[in-house]
Amino acid sequence: MDSIYNLLVSSNIYVEIFKETMPLVIAGALLHLHYKGRITALEALLYAFSTEAYTMLRIGPTFTATFFVSVAFTVEQLHYLIKGQIFINRRYLLLLVLPALSSLVIFLIVQLYKDPFYYPPGKQNDFYLRPIYFYIKTYLPLFAIGAKLLQDKEQLSFEYYTGVMKKIAKFSFVIAGLQIFCQLILRNETMGELIGLQHRYMVESSGSAFGMRVQALFGEPKVFSAFLSVSIPLFIRDKEYRLAALSILMGLLTVSQTFWINMLSAGITFLVMGRMPSTRMKIAGTLGIIISLFLIINESKDYFIKLYAKNQNSAMYQLVFKRSVYRYDNEIWQKDNVVLGMPLQRDMELPVVDFFKDQPYLLLSGYGAGNSTFIPAQYFFGQMNYENRLNGVGGHNLNMRWFYILAEFGFFSLIIFFFILTHTRKDIPVFQSSYFAFIWVCFFFSQIDLFLIVTALLCAHDENESPAPGIYQLKHSY
Repeated sequence: MDSIYNLLVSSNIYVEIFKETMPLVIAGALLHLHYKGRITALEALLYAFSTEAYTMLRIGPTFTATFFVSVAFTVEQLHYLIKGQIFINRRYLLLLVLPALSSLVIFLIVQLYKDPFYYPPGKQNDFYLRPIYFYIKTYLPLFAIGAKLLQDKEQLSFEYYTGVMKKIAKFSFVIAGLQIFCQLILRNETMGELIGLQHRYMVESSGSAFGMRVQALFGEPKVFSAFLSVSIPLFIRDKEYRLAALSILMGLLTVSQTFWINMLSAGITFLVMGRMPSTRMKIAGTLGIIISLFLIINESKDYFIKLYAKNQNSAMYQLVFKRSVYRYDNEIWQKDNVVLGMPLQRDMELPVVDFFKDQPYLLLSGYGAGNSTFIPAQYFFGQMNYENRLNGVGGHNLNMRWFYILAEFGFFSLIIFFFILTHTRKDIPVFQSSYFAFIWVCFFFSQIDLFLIVTALLCAHDENESPAPGIYQLKHSY
């Protein structure tokens, strides 16, 4: 028995070492291929994004291959900027300074008006340092990515982007199939972890009617489902219906509500709003219809909860309704978590909403970039992360990205982001305009920042226009 136990412990150690080193290995390989001219910057970024199941957790969950590739591109672009080989378009300079403006307003509010925040022991100074850390680690690299992509005219072709997306989708189908085989046939958790499946999504702890939630090599099942949902319109446009159907099947197996919402968004954007001339009108119209539907569902939630209770032994009902019913059912939690008809996650968005209800003036400026740690712990009481909040451990990266921008930077910043990043060229094809609007609607519900940057560039950049040699405008970056 001791030898078996030692073997299992040893095996787990090797698995952890493998997972901790993979981000560096993948990033190193992608950067090598890119600078050797084998793959473009767009491929390097999207391939890295599709492997975020591997993270350096001992350092932090955000230390993925995407992070290291982004850092390399940031250093490169800063080098070009210092040498005067690139410049920043004045229109988008405002986006660069928004975090600083938000932090300045928060500083003045705390010093001159009211301090509504909670500072864990020994971390009060972090309140002023975290925005700087956020800006360098997270925000600035997104601008560098935009500048990097603009330097390769070929990768700003929508057809090229479509090809890369399809390639990643096909590869993810293979990985997801292997995960299913390892878990449901071999029952080998170690093998499942080696090919990217996180332990909490395995048979014993997944909560899925099928015993697991596939994620391919993406960071989480909901991220995989978001990727699939933005790939499906590309397959359908090119009449690759079998691959579209396979994408839908994989989306179902992620058991993510994100997938269902994004599919609803796709139907409304392409079929109902598709002929509208303005991309912004498509975005606003789609969101308006979705919120109206959520309000109707919320009014009828008792009927749907009873319907699920009668059919909860059905695998299809569990697959489609189980997580939704959990979100809407407040019988156990005794706390209303519905805003605009949408059930918010009780350990993520809901505490932030409650905080803003008590401090509504912060909606104008947000609570400051990276400062979610300082939301008072009582707003998380009853949640599994309550103790961590008391101790100031961990941040609060909201999945609903429109709300994330509102919470971190404030209402005015959200408006500026929207109007700058929804600018499109005048001759944009109808499908591209609808697809871009669809990405923005998905961004409302999903953490797909990279896809927003890429599609914003695709829809604003004139594919027939060549930038001046050695000079590139940094524009349409997040």
